[in-house]
Amino acid sequence: MVLLSTCENEVEAQLLASQLKAAGIDHKIQDDKTEGYQIFVFEDDVAEAREILEARAVADDDYIADISPDDIDVDEFADE
Repeated sequence: MVLLSTCENEVEAQLLASQLKAAGIDHKIQDDKTEGYQIFVFEDDVAEAREILEARAVADDDYIADISPDDIDVDEFADE
């Protein structure tokens, strides 16, 4: 098996694992105490697994806004 990705936390690793499983890709999650959760796949599945990983990155970018702290009006969120 080859390393596909390292996730910062178990939830992130489980989400990726569920997508791999849905695509029929066998995988293994290994908890590396220093690096996070590592996701391994078989070499034959690497290309398809990377497509899933890249699609996730694009989807995640859809939720990231380019906002600076100066753009936020904290008074808007204050209790009246």
